[in-house]
Amino acid sequence: MSWLEAGKPKFGYYFECMKRTRAGFKLALRYCRNHVEQLKADACADNLFDKDPRKFWNSVYKLSNSKASSHISSIGGACGADNVANMWKTHFEELYSDTANNKNRKTFFDKVAAFDKSVADMPLLTVDDIVNAVNSQKYGKAAGPDGIHTEAFIYGCHRLHVYLCILFNLFLMHGYVPDAFCQSTIIPLVKCK
Repeated sequence: MSWLEAGKPKFGYYFECMKRTRAGFKLALRYCRNHVEQLKADACADNLFDKDPRKFWNSVYKLSNSKASSHISSIGGACGADNVANMWKTHFEELYSDTANNKNRKTFFDKVAAFDKSVADMPLLTVDDIVNAVNSQKYGKAAGPDGIHTEAFIYGCHRLHVYLCILFNLFLMHGYVPDAFCQSTIIPLVKCK
């Protein structure tokens, strides 16, 4: 008498169990694929109910940055790292080029000299004041409405600080600040007490 005949389960029984478990697995996998966003949101909500705000915000950060790429291959029609770098290089060369600014330089300095006479007793900012203010800024802060991060000013060259000094001195001389300088982005953060 063989083991099949001795009361042992037959091959068909094992096949049916395997078929049932495989079907259950495929059904669960299909459910997960169709409800991935809901499952992520539920996991995030579970972290909130754990009374651990750091765990909650870490999961929100992971969810929001899961599709972000740290390497951009194409900007403004330039593809590849070298072409993108050259595009920005030519952009800033044109922006800060002496030949482009020479035609307006005399007019600018004439206007500044005219205001210097009228506000001779007014204390003005120096480039050192701007450098000290820029270097005291914190790293890693969110960009404002203009999309410019603080690091752009911190790592900026001396010429940028000169332009900022001129700009802020003109604000002081005229007593006027454009509305764009008064806009800010406020991001509320939940703090653990």
